[in-house]
Amino acid sequence: MLRTISRALCRAPSRVTDGLQQLNRAPSRMTDEPQRQISTQTQVQVQMQEQCAQDYQPILSAKDLSIGYRYALPIVSGISFDFPAYLPDCEALDYKKRKNILGFVGPNGAGKTTLLKTCIGLLSSLHGELCLLGTDTKSSTFAETRKKLAYIPQNKPEGNSGQLRISVREAVSFGRLGKCGLAGRFGPEDRCAVEAAIARCGLESLANMAVQDLSGGQFQRVSIARAIAAEPAVYLFDEPGSYLDQEGQMAMQSLIRSLSESDTPLILVTHDRELIELCDEVLFFEKGTARLLETSAFLATIDEI
Repeated sequence: MLRTISRALCRAPSRVTDGLQQLNRAPSRMTDEPQRQISTQTQVQVQMQEQCAQDYQPILSAKDLSIGYRYALPIVSGISFDFPAYLPDCEALDYKKRKNILGFVGPNGAGKTTLLKTCIGLLSSLHGELCLLGTDTKSSTFAETRKKLAYIPQNKPEGNSGQLRISVREAVSFGRLGKCGLAGRFGPEDRCAVEAAIARCGLESLANMAVQDLSGGQFQRVSIARAIAAEPAVYLFDEPGSYLDQEGQMAMQSLIRSLSESDTPLILVTHDRELIELCDEVLFFEKGTARLLETSAFLATIDEI
């Protein structure tokens, strides 16, 4: 009996030592598990970043671009930018959604309208590359992209006299041609889109009035209503407040402000500070070239002048 007890006591320290060794190893296993989780999370983040980079597509981009009129010297040259710029993190796609309003700003004759017309294919670039919604404006496939655009040019009040004598509702309905086509059927969905656009632009009381009889501000609102009815992928405005009195300008600012709250990108040529302040970034035209700036930086610069 005494011999048995003695053997048990001799083995006890060994068992205690084994137990302590197991306890010492346990924290190591506990430490390894979070490290494996962190490693897995890092791999997922890298994969998401790679996917963001693949999916990223600027609204408007240029590379060594020169624009102007054929057989003449370029008005603007050496333009390179991406709007919005890509951020190398997993929020890149959300960033693109947040930044969707680009302003073209600068002195008269600097090339702002020329670039806007080049964006929609009315003019061809002289050199370099210009892409809208990921499509080169010179490519054969840009015709399909162009159908998704809504271009609202400058309109002078006195320019209305040459219009066909059609009603405001009929003029706004032309915005649906891209959806149903010239020979297509104008269905209930199209009618709803037209009426919604008329209401959004505050034209209900003028819906049956002839376009010829409208004031400059009213005519401009019809142009915007037609663009809204088209449900475009991008709005392109050329000096939307031009030729309007103060009341008309305020109404125009309010309307564009409401459009800026949607997810649809806006590109606008403007000298109007109220509209510039709505822009996420501005393309500043100066001395034969253009550069992309944060709106706050641009406004701070002109405030110092």
